[in-house]
Amino acid sequence: MKTNFTKISIFTMLLFIATACNNDDDSTVVVVEPTCNDGIMNGDETGVDCGGSCGPCEVISNPGRRADLYVTNNTDGNIFKYSISGDSLVTYTTSSTAAEGIHYDAESDLLVQASRSGLMLDAYAGTSTLGNATINTSFSTFADLNSPRELAVSGDYYVVSDNGENKFFVYYKTGTSFSLYYTIEIPFQLWGITFKGNDLYAVVDNSSDLAVFSNFIANAIDGTMMPSKRVTIEGIVRTHGLTYSGSDDVMIMTDIGAASNATDDGGFHVINDFSTKFDALSDGDVLPVSMQTRVAGSSTLMGNPIDVAYDSETGAIYIAEVGNGKVLGFSDIGDGGNLTPSFNMDLPTASSIYFSSEETDDNTGMSSMNQTTRLYTTSTNNGNITVYDGTGALLKTVASSSASSEGIYYNALSDALLLGSRSEGEIQYYSDFMSVMNGGIATAAFAGDLATSSTREIAVYGNKVVVADNPANMFYVYSYTGSAFTLENTFDPGFEVWGITFKGDDLLAVVDNTSDLAIFENFFTNAMDGSITPTKRVSIAGITRTHGITYSASDDVLVMTDIGLAAGGAIDGGINVIQDFSSVIEATTDGGTIGLTDQNIIEGISTLMNNPIDVAYDHKTKTVFVSDIATGAVLGFSNALTTSGNVAPDINNTLTSASSLYLYNN
Repeated sequence: MKTNFTKISIFTMLLFIATACNNDDDSTVVVVEPTCNDGIMNGDETGVDCGGSCGPCEVISNPGRRADLYVTNNTDGNIFKYSISGDSLVTYTTSSTAAEGIHYDAESDLLVQASRSGLMLDAYAGTSTLGNATINTSFSTFADLNSPRELAVSGDYYVVSDNGENKFFVYYKTGTSFSLYYTIEIPFQLWGITFKGNDLYAVVDNSSDLAVFSNFIANAIDGTMMPSKRVTIEGIVRTHGLTYSGSDDVMIMTDIGAASNATDDGGFHVINDFSTKFDALSDGDVLPVSMQTRVAGSSTLMGNPIDVAYDSETGAIYIAEVGNGKVLGFSDIGDGGNLTPSFNMDLPTASSIYFSSEETDDNTGMSSMNQTTRLYTTSTNNGNITVYDGTGALLKTVASSSASSEGIYYNALSDALLLGSRSEGEIQYYSDFMSVMNGGIATAAFAGDLATSSTREIAVYGNKVVVADNPANMFYVYSYTGSAFTLENTFDPGFEVWGITFKGDDLLAVVDNTSDLAIFENFFTNAMDGSITPTKRVSIAGITRTHGITYSASDDVLVMTDIGLAAGGAIDGGINVIQDFSSVIEATTDGGTIGLTDQNIIEGISTLMNNPIDVAYDHKTKTVFVSDIATGAVLGFSNALTTSGNVAPDINNTLTSASSLYLYNN
């Protein structure tokens, strides 16, 4: 339900005062201390001290439900508690001089703050009955932290995200003490975190990405921990804060925009029906902005919204705005846009924010369910689409509207399959694909004409499709809806093309007839047709001639195939696996070479690889799949991050003229 706040007339308030002073049993009248305001948290409050239930009191109001905002800051380290329904503000003065990360446990009346000045968690017991007060720590952790940014709590486990060293510090609370259970290294820059059931969600700082660590506490270990899945939230420039509501199944993420602009380019994104949308996304996929609600613009007063909280009872969203030094609230989000905050309070360097009420406390919902791995494959011998599970077992074979295909992608958000048809010279869209039974025939719902009839690969980013066409050696960029493809751009990269894949919004492309990799950073910023130049082009040591490429967002692994010599029937193919790819490519200069020491290579006669034309990677099992067009097989190599050399495939499925692969892995 929605809670409405109305101003109380002076006459009505005087009646309340009289009633309060003459009827000790009237529990509906509450004296608000230490400040009494106008009944609406609109930023105009100055606060009037109330003397007591029958003493000189300026204002008495009924605060209604408990609905409290706890906000930290990096100016003085104090904790500010805003009573939304009671329209009051309490300041807890702490020994910290800067803080970020806060949680309140109403059941035990325990307030916990991450101190950036003390580099520890501080717990404060029994704060609920206090007015403005200096509070002393009841217990603390050791000074383990480096640069705490957020605190997420699951039961008695307290997880701190620390971006000084990009680590999770996992503490367990027993009675009146904390114990450090795990120190976990994370392979990306950290900021906001929140629990959804047993799963821990984390924003990827300096990006628009969201990562999840499934069953986090059970899987936690000292050392490096990779996310279970990482996806891109389209429309966000740089994310920082996030929060999740289980009752409403809504995830909210903040966008600070450009770090250089702390005044007016911030916003937040509301993702309703979050479980359905996120669970449908494959690792590395993009959640289209059309499936979100964005609030941003000059009227919002958001320049650097560093954290966010949500009241599922009223639908209100609260923001800690560090750039403009404010605590903001937004109601009636609707379709989003340039909204004016309904709650506006000044708080210099506001950092983390936590909303607490009986309805919302511990409202983390359920963990993600129904995780699936499916491998979609094509053939240039016929237009069949063959689907396997993660073990290589055949699920179904479906005939298509194509007689020869190369380039495939499956979109679980709309149950649509995109196919590059070499025979028809089209990119085709098949709706309701998973409902087609084994042995059935799928008919393309619509198609987009290609300039030539030699697609080699397609790469998808949200509603954008890039087609690599190698007779013309061009990239064709289409947008698509559920009813049509639209050709947006035609680009000449200046080299022979084959395999392509996305890493975020960077397009990675193999350079055919070489061992080179070309990278086009922020690919979609290219708006004019014509020649484009890669941001960086490097060689991959050990490759004779490359064709296939794939990137894993969760594992930060790049895999490229080596077809060896195109002529002849020699088993001279291989796969080159590059772990920690982001760091490796950053350290490699334009025109440089990624050396053998940075790779794990599987090759040799036992591999059965002759001409591995495309590749897919399963981050859950560390299995690399290849389609070998010459051998006529779909092969799988398990433990590909550690196994190297002349090894036999663990999976060997016959598929005549096997061409492209797409691994759906949610």
